[in-house]
Amino acid sequence: MSTDYAEKERDFIASLDEDTGRDLAGWMTAISDSGHTERNAIIDWLRHQGFQFAKASWLERIHHNGGRLIYAEDGGEFSASGTFGPADPLVHGAPPRVTKRAPITAPPDTAEAASSGDIDRVLSGAKGLRPLADLILREVARAVPDVTYTTNGAFIIMSAPKPFAALLPAPKRLRLYGSFGADGVHRARPADGMSKSAPQFPEMLVLDDARHVDEDFQRLIRFAARL
Repeated sequence: MSTDYAEKERDFIASLDEDTGRDLAGWMTAISDSGHTERNAIIDWLRHQGFQFAKASWLERIHHNGGRLIYAEDGGEFSASGTFGPADPLVHGAPPRVTKRAPITAPPDTAEAASSGDIDRVLSGAKGLRPLADLILREVARAVPDVTYTTNGAFIIMSAPKPFAALLPAPKRLRLYGSFGADGVHRARPADGMSKSAPQFPEMLVLDDARHVDEDFQRLIRFAARL
């Protein structure tokens, strides 16, 4: 899969003002003023402001990056021409200024995208492992920023735009299905049976500890999504 995430990021930022009434600088200030400093709390706060999970996670990552974009080749800030220049030092911790350009319409939310209620319903099946299931979704969104989630019975299907993984929450262990390639040989095992209506994947990761959700995990997710 060939995806220009720098361009997707430019388009997302360019459409913020029109779509939400705040530009990037406004959202960076709003996040700071919210009083939240922990990543999960910021993402949850942004979701309550109307952002989908993936875009809330994207904004949180930009905020964590000092207001600088994530996929700019040189770490620069968004400019009027749509190109990236060297990042200027932040003055008194303020986020970088965003110079508005002609708006670019962001892709509309897909009708089949799962609501937060759908996701919560499926995640409730994890019971005591719910925090780990939440962590997995956040880390998948970090690895694949344009991921969308749909629900299929007891599964959360991850797509970008094609399905590349499926999470099955359960109280004793979480199973993440996908195709993880040679890098997954020491962590993945052959997949057990899935619902006939769910996308079929050849391998699965069995997860029951937050320490399993590491940089290696992100590498396997990017491979599954073919990034």
